[in-house]
Order: sequence, then C-alpha cells, then structure tokens
Amino acid sequence: FAAKLKTMFQAPGMSKPLKQAIDALPEADRNKAREAFTRLMAFDGKLSATSADAALYELFLQESAKQIFLDELGPETSPAWQALVANANSSYSPQADHLLGRDDSPYWDDVKTPQKEDKPAILARSLAAAVTSGDSVLGSDHKAWQWGKLHRDIWTSANPLARQLGGGEFNRSATAAGGDHTTLNVSGFEWGKGFDSRVAPGLRMIVDFSLVEPMTGMINTGQSGNPASPYYANSIEPWQKGQYMSIPLQQQNYEKGYGKQRLTLTPGK
Repeated sequence: FAAKLKTMFQAPGMSKPLKQAIDALPEADRNKAREAFTRLMAFDGKLSATSADAALYELFLQESAKQIFLDELGPETSPAWQALVANANSSYSPQADHLLGRDDSPYWDDVKTPQKEDKPAILARSLAAAVTSGDSVLGSDHKAWQWGKLHRDIWTSANPLARQLGGGEFNRSATAAGGDHTTLNVSGFEWGKGFDSRVAPGLRMIVDFSLVEPMTGMINTGQSGNPASPYYANSIEPWQKGQYMSIPLQQQNYEKGYGKQRLTLTPGK
C-alpha cells in the first residue's frame, strides 16, 4: 500500500496541486507537511516495530481518515464513524479507496469551512496532522519515533475460564508489534480509531515441500490457549520473532517433535 500511495502522490494530476496545497498551508503546518511528504516518498515500506518512517506512514493513514471523513461522519463516538472503522476491518475500506482514488468524492470537502476543499488540500492537511499527532504521542525527536510504540499486541485473554478464575491475572503485558492490515503477517489496527493490533493470526504455518519434514508453525500464546496452564504464554516471544517449531509428519520423527510420552484415549465399554 505504501508504494501505491507514493504513486498517487506522483500522479500527473496530483503532484503539482499537492505541492501548491502544501505551500498554501500556514508556515508551521507547511514545514510539517513538507517533512512528512519527503519522508513518505523515501519510505521503504517496511513496517518493522522499530521504524520511525513506518510510524509516520501509519500516522498519516490515521490522520487522513479523520481529515476525509470525520467532518461528515463524526464525532468519533457516532454510529456512522464506528461503522466506517468496523467496515475497514471486515471488507471494503473507504479510507484506502479514497486515498488511492475517488478524486471527485464529496467527502474531500470539509463541510466545517465556508470554502470547498479538494483532495490535494485534504492530503496536505493530513501530512501536517500526521507530524502534529506524532509530536504529541512520540515526542519531538522524529528520528526516535518507533512504529511499535504506537502499535502493540494486546495479550488479553478472552477465554471464559480466565474470567471465572480472576480475569486480569491471566493477561500478559502489551508488546511492540510491526506490520499492519496490508502485510502478509497481518497485524491490523482500527483505521480511524487506535493503533493497537486487533486482527492477528492465531496460527502461522509454513510448508516447504523441499524439506524432509516440510511443516513448521507457531501459535500465538501457548499450550492449548489454556490461561491456567504454566505454559500459557510460552509462545508469545517466538511468535513475535518469527521463530517456528517443526511439526513432524513422519513416524520416525515423532519423538523428536512430540516427546516420548503418549496419552491414549480409548472408548468406554
């Protein structure tokens, strides 16, 4: 998506009007928008948890959604805004659709101002707003920003057993995360609301048929997801680091992968 965003910025009908819209901003916002534009155009698209440019990129996505839609669909507590956020998680994303196209959409106009805005004007505002937002939550040292300081995996158990046994004591601390809703290792957040991960794989599996034992995988918590187990959180760290366990399919490799102990279930008579 980052590459498509850059293509949109450089499109023949956008490049010059966007520059003019940035130049028309008040001085403080103009400098912020220029910085954001320059950094986004140089962004390599890698959404690592420690990346400063990834943080700016995602701040722009979040702020652009608000600049485009909040004046018509807000406030953020309204059913219309909540539906916009939820819909982007489940199917069609108006946020992405408008960034990459929809140049004639009525949503580009800010209904709270007397003049009529267009797409370049709102994009220019969004670029400046991304830096302003980053300053407020990550500080004024833009090189020290990190995507993982905004975007976290929240290890809160939804298991009914956890609630019965005390709830919060089975939760684990939030941890910095990379990626977003567009990455192969999906880590989607609520576009227009917050940055914490809300969509993530419970299981990752890789099958490499060139190997004798082709299957590796990792679940994101631990043994059976049982919050009362002492092994409940064992998989969180390797899951985040992309470390996988072999899942043997050949009998001669069972003991290496699964150990020597067996539990045999037999039907009752």
